[in-house]
Amino acid sequence: MVVVGPPVAWLLWVSWSEDKASDAVHVAWFATVAASWIVAGALVGRRSTRVRIAAVAVVSALATLFGWWSSQDESGLFVVGLIIATPFLLLMSLPLLWIGNAWSLHVRSRSKGRPAP
Repeated sequence: MVVVGPPVAWLLWVSWSEDKASDAVHVAWFATVAASWIVAGALVGRRSTRVRIAAVAVVSALATLFGWWSSQDESGLFVVGLIIATPFLLLMSLPLLWIGNAWSLHVRSRSKGRPAP
């Protein structure tokens, strides 16, 4: 999910637009990527190394952004966007994975008839 989420979000929101993507498309892309990271957190096992998964998630998102933005900007200013997006992606990757994991643990405990923590 963390590897395919960003490119699939690009296909869903950006690939069909003929001109440069609007701000709303960017927001939709980031929201879809965040949702894919939450799902990935729900699917990951308890003992998995979430830091490695988060690192892969960030690299996949940055690679997708690089491909997307570099194809729309010939001046090279897209690099500024990547510099701005990188800390945001780094800060949000682990919490989103944890949210997904906590949600899945909550769902699993409720399905087994145990009270939620």
